[in-house]
Amino acid sequence: MVSFFGEVVFPVSRAFWDGDDEGGPSERTGNQLEFSLRWLKEKPVRIETLIVVEGKMLLDFTRECLCQNAEEVCLVEDENKTKVCIIYQINDEVYLCIVSPQLDIKFSGKLVDKMSEILTNSNSTICVTCHHVSQFKCKNIPATPSFLRMLATKSGENVCSLKEPLLEQPNIVHGVAAGVLSYAEFMELPAVLYVLYIDNFVLDSVSAEPLLKLFTAMNCTLRNVSFGGKNFFSKGNLYI
Repeated sequence: MVSFFGEVVFPVSRAFWDGDDEGGPSERTGNQLEFSLRWLKEKPVRIETLIVVEGKMLLDFTRECLCQNAEEVCLVEDENKTKVCIIYQINDEVYLCIVSPQLDIKFSGKLVDKMSEILTNSNSTICVTCHHVSQFKCKNIPATPSFLRMLATKSGENVCSLKEPLLEQPNIVHGVAAGVLSYAEFMELPAVLYVLYIDNFVLDSVSAEPLLKLFTAMNCTLRNVSFGGKNFFSKGNLYI
């Protein structure tokens, strides 16, 4: 069970913002950016499983594994028509939401609010995010290049067959993935969040193994692709 991870609390005074936020009236504050949601295909009545992936390190890997032939079916854009989320239809039952790494974390709450109809129309939601292992607060850190921890809503314990240790306190998850899980908990929706902790800043064939195990447990087919030579792997090759 989660405890409302992912809430974004804006400073009560401009004194708490960085100096870059100071300026004329044309500059935006944390509550002013607006998002729009646009379906490129017919909006589904229900979604069986929605996967939300956040974290720059995970995005290209996820696209290669799951999205090679998938269609973009929905976009969430800001006022400048910048894509902050792209939703792909993986198969008849699974939709995948990729969160742009360019999204400012302080707008996570507004983005989750804009996606609320999609979340409530999903029978289950699986969120995936990542952190460097230096952010993992625990006396016993696994002696592996990467590992998973999970959180689930009250009704989300059986959303995915992959069972990992629960994320220990006082660890904190932030961003869109955490906001989605908090929203699901508040609305009593089945959802689970997996956090990949990694001891490097790039994925290689070893550190990607927990993700392969997670994706295999989902109701979707992994693509037969070779990751050798891809720019987002700075060392090692990964073959599926």
